[in-house]
Amino acid sequence: MNSTKVFKAQIEEIDILNRISFASKQHWGYPEEWMELWKEDLLLTEHDFEVQQIYKLVLEKMIIGFCAIQELDEAYDVTNLWIAPSHIGHGFGKQLLSFCIEKVVRNDKPIIVEADPNAEAFYASQGFVTYGQKESLPKGRFLPVMKKTLSHN
Repeated sequence: MNSTKVFKAQIEEIDILNRISFASKQHWGYPEEWMELWKEDLLLTEHDFEVQQIYKLVLEKMIIGFCAIQELDEAYDVTNLWIAPSHIGHGFGKQLLSFCIEKVVRNDKPIIVEADPNAEAFYASQGFVTYGQKESLPKGRFLPVMKKTLSHN
């Protein structure tokens, strides 16, 4: 699949990564006022680089996406998975998620994600199962909470 490579993201790339997450979310046509409500949750912080493992997907020297996973006591949490809008739908999300799970997940704990409703089918295709929902903004909007279990042999 093309000439993509995955590398550990660097703090110096935070602005590029944040532009990708925001543009990727906007790709789904959400109203501007909703985007504003979510802005803080969409943006990576320096602290995120300290507590999460963040990997970038590079295509021909250009960062086109990133994935962040944080290990918690009970589970691994996919906190971010974003692909630049022009590259959505070409298998890059699957490639990046698979790489990160393989690289980061070392213990027999479930992998969880609070998915955007538009991404629920994608995560389901990657073996995640919806087991709950979490209220989001604006009021009355809910996110599917999904889980995947790996068995390490």
